[in-house]
Amino acid sequence: MARVYATTAEYEAYTGTEAPAGAARLLARASRLVSAATKAAVYDTDPAGFPSDEDVREAFRDATCAQVEVWAKRDAAAAGDASDPAASPWTSISAGGLSFSRQSAPVATAEDTALTPEAAEILAELNLEQVVWT
Repeated sequence: MARVYATTAEYEAYTGTEAPAGAARLLARASRLVSAATKAAVYDTDPAGFPSDEDVREAFRDATCAQVEVWAKRDAAAAGDASDPAASPWTSISAGGLSFSRQSAPVATAEDTALTPEAAEILAELNLEQVVWT
């Protein structure tokens, strides 16, 4: 059974924004990334497999929320739904002669399969990040 480290309500409390469409699916996906990133970490768990230490549990929750927040912002900007004018999908607009330029829809990137910098930092604060040997 997959563990989901944050609820929609926790996401909204963390970000101060409404959860995006499909939030439950995104939170589950982000939880899998957090779980993969902490595979080598040592921490106590409860019988359900969740971290039993409150600080560790909060780090898992916050990293999950931070991950989804980045995805939600990216998707909102691509759809033109972002409240941030700088995140608009329009790259340029001209009035005289009516000229528009538009960004292409986002494509899958490495960020979709790796933790965002903020999510990784949250886990690193408690030494929960996976050690990468090169």
